[in-house]
Amino acid sequence: RAMSASMDAATAAAAPTPELLAANRAKLRGMQRTLQENSSEYTSTSSMKLSEVTVQTNELFPVTQTDSRSTALDASVLSSVASLGAEQAGNLDKAAEMYIKLLKARFCVGGAGARMDWEKLGRKVEESRIYIDAPSLTFNYGDFTAGAPKQRKERKRKQPTQTEPLKRANTVTVEELQEKAKEKAQNARLEVMKAKIAEVSASDERGGVNLFKLVLHPTSFSQTVENLFDLAFVIKDGRVAIENVGDCLIVKASRPPTEKDYKDGLAKKQNLLSLDHDTFLRLVKRWCPEGTPMLPCRLGAGRSASAQREGTDEPPSQRSRTNLTPEARYR
Repeated sequence: RAMSASMDAATAAAAPTPELLAANRAKLRGMQRTLQENSSEYTSTSSMKLSEVTVQTNELFPVTQTDSRSTALDASVLSSVASLGAEQAGNLDKAAEMYIKLLKARFCVGGAGARMDWEKLGRKVEESRIYIDAPSLTFNYGDFTAGAPKQRKERKRKQPTQTEPLKRANTVTVEELQEKAKEKAQNARLEVMKAKIAEVSASDERGGVNLFKLVLHPTSFSQTVENLFDLAFVIKDGRVAIENVGDCLIVKASRPPTEKDYKDGLAKKQNLLSLDHDTFLRLVKRWCPEGTPMLPCRLGAGRSASAQREGTDEPPSQRSRTNLTPEARYR
């Protein structure tokens, strides 16, 4: 900003007093208030008052720049001057051709071959104080030339170091999952059966448990067959043995055979047990008159009202098919 030539150098050099700062702020507030209250007068196309306000703020600037509150007021005043100046320019109702025509009529000399009297125009501009300083052209250093784009370096992906053998998960099919689930369920049933055999054998005078009472389920032929199937695995492991005592078979705890037993002549034997539905009903009547199974009743072993009356959980349409039990499964 240009400083006024009439400014007192001594005042500018010395630090402003609080009274001087207060007076400076009051002047700036007055300018701002006047601009707001008389905006229509300042935006008239024939008014030069906006230039006068700019000159006044320039004269106050040496004091304004020393106080943050004053600089905020100064910025507000100049913002209002800029807004009103744009509005004043918008009020001009003359087209560009008319403006040039009026400019030539006032500043041209020489009749038909008229030429612009630039000196006269320059003096008028200087008298009107339109431009205090000439705009600088030092920013024009020539055509802009974009530099070559920076070469992007490709980063090589770091290969992970293998500290131990790579382990891959085995693929498992749905069928294999179902088989494993059945295997787990059967293992759980075997443990329950072995625990029941040990529990009953401890209180039985013969040291065992009646095979028919162990495997029979009074209301479920299917669970009875499944119990026989589980018992076959327990016998195969050598955990229990079967003895024929009187008119029944007794299941007793046993020691699994060793390699020495086989070398001494122990031979593996295989027995085939067949059970049809009619035999199942007779065995239930003989060994389970109370109707309570020794092993827990599993899911699906319930029966309907008609089945309870007839002593079977098999639907009438399927009873004849139970005689065709695949015997090879229950060895």
